[in-house]
Amino acid sequence: MLRESSKRSGSLDSLNLQGAVGPQADSGVPHGGLLTAFAEAAVRRTDALPGLRERIAAELGPQELVDAAGVVANFQRMVRIADGCGIPLDEFTRDATDDVREDLGLHRFASAANTA
Repeated sequence: MLRESSKRSGSLDSLNLQGAVGPQADSGVPHGGLLTAFAEAAVRRTDALPGLRERIAAELGPQELVDAAGVVANFQRMVRIADGCGIPLDEFTRDATDDVREDLGLHRFASAANTA
């Protein structure tokens, strides 16, 4: 999804997709480190979450906090539905994203077993 949406915005060359799986990598997304830390804390329900909420609200604004929380929640929802149903990637998506999934190490996640 990130690859396709960034193509539409014309910014793919300025993005480092490693930032999606390695918070130490500079993704090229404004405030990417903060947003990645927030997403990780929200998904893992860590003690860092309240402080990250406060920091995002203070640095980026309350609407951006709501937007970030909405994005995290939406991705969690989609992943849980797909994993719960055992939905595999369709052939087009599998073929179009195999190189990126390999580069990012996504094949190591349990949900990768849903796709042959």
